[in-house]
Amino acid sequence: MMRTSKLVAVLMAAVLSVSAAMAEEAIELKTSKEIKSSIFGTQTKCGEGANYKEVMPLVEKTGLKWIREISYWGAAEQEKGILKIPAHRDIETSVNDAVSRGINVIMIIGYPNKLYPKEDFDELKKGYARYCAFMAKTFKGKVKAWEMWNEPTSCLRSRLKLAGSWNAKEGKDCVWLQRYVDLIEAGATAIRNVDPDVLIIGGCTGSPSANYPMLDMLKDRKLLHLLDGITLHPYSYYMPPEVMPYGGKKINERDGITTADDDHTFLSHVRRLQEKMESVGMQHTDIYVTEDGYHTYYRDGTSGVNVDYVFKAFTEASQAKYIARRFILHLVAGVKVAIQYDFHDDGNNIKVCEQTAGLVKDASHKYAPKPSFFVMQRICALFSEPVTRFKPTWSVKLSQDRFAPSKWIFVEPYIIWDGEKIDALNRAEQYLFKNEETGEVLLVLWHAIRVTDRQNLISDVTLDTADYEGFTGVDIMTGEGFKVNASTKDGKTVLKDVIIPDYPVIIKMMPKK
Repeated sequence: MMRTSKLVAVLMAAVLSVSAAMAEEAIELKTSKEIKSSIFGTQTKCGEGANYKEVMPLVEKTGLKWIREISYWGAAEQEKGILKIPAHRDIETSVNDAVSRGINVIMIIGYPNKLYPKEDFDELKKGYARYCAFMAKTFKGKVKAWEMWNEPTSCLRSRLKLAGSWNAKEGKDCVWLQRYVDLIEAGATAIRNVDPDVLIIGGCTGSPSANYPMLDMLKDRKLLHLLDGITLHPYSYYMPPEVMPYGGKKINERDGITTADDDHTFLSHVRRLQEKMESVGMQHTDIYVTEDGYHTYYRDGTSGVNVDYVFKAFTEASQAKYIARRFILHLVAGVKVAIQYDFHDDGNNIKVCEQTAGLVKDASHKYAPKPSFFVMQRICALFSEPVTRFKPTWSVKLSQDRFAPSKWIFVEPYIIWDGEKIDALNRAEQYLFKNEETGEVLLVLWHAIRVTDRQNLISDVTLDTADYEGFTGVDIMTGEGFKVNASTKDGKTVLKDVIIPDYPVIIKMMPKK
């Protein structure tokens, strides 16, 4: 029995080694330094104690071009009026290391400081401005963008106990939102005085409906010029990546506004915020997704806050599939930067949601990669500059009604979120991208359902063009190539019996010479 087990282990190791080699043959993986530009990033938490010497090489290996970091106000100013970066955090060295690896840095600038209670808000505001100026001077030329607070709904409403509903249903009368705009004015002005050219971003990341009255306030006070972009944390919680709980009649009753169309789609959520930014007169309509991801914890109902937690407990494979789908959608939506939360697990308690969002496990598990790590490697390699969204004059058509031979109707499960029924899209998603240097076109396909054991779609894919050749497929989960059966007739190209799973597959093609 022991010999058999050892033999199986050896064979498995050989299979994994061969699979890895095949993945590298199908996709030329790239490091952060090798990629010129990309929207993709991750949160590294070196300012919260993570060891940059272990973490940053892995981030670079993934090919991510952005990290999100923090140096807490309370840590930088432990004695009133004296500002310094605490040596034990080593955040300056970690930022320098990231920059040397070709990685851009977004730095959160916020969280309350107990030296400045809310009862003297004017003093709090002055203290925050001093902290912002200090940070801007310390990291000038190194930090690419400053993010004004993290989830101000919780930072200001919950921690400082300022009045107002979480979704700012009171609109411009919401107290915590007014104080947030006050702090944007004080902090962003202080940063601009030190570093006029650095990017400054901010927004109501934990309550996106509050972004709308926030933008109105900024317009009324002639402060729109202080922000270069608005931030979002568009977690899909229990829902598949294509949908969010921000559209429909019941959500309108809850929030006093809907920020997505009635189909609840993520793409409409981004589009409508961009439209709002344009309508108030923002110079840029850039959206920075500074947190987004999926957790792999075990929800057993015994671990305190996890009992009724809003985040779904996903398998590692499901996490990888959903990350792949959502981060492709970030490209489709035209998001400026998309940060995955977060790079490594924050602990080793598998029953705690917050500790299990990583692409890799925690230090006690030697940062062992999850499937999502390899998925992000492939996404970074395939969809970074010079690859951009492609909208040709020709179209793509699918025969996506061909499920199993029996053609039985599958009832896709839905959820009720605050009274609103939200369905998975239950359709094949299709998007085109193009390498502007080589002319290569990438067709991305996936089945937008909840990850289940449901049979994959099988479809003929018709391109209304005969101008391409050399069709090859890539599986984003394995990195392996697959054969594409292509034929041309009457000015059209038919890709026969393409398997479309619940995660992206890519069909690559080159223009005919």
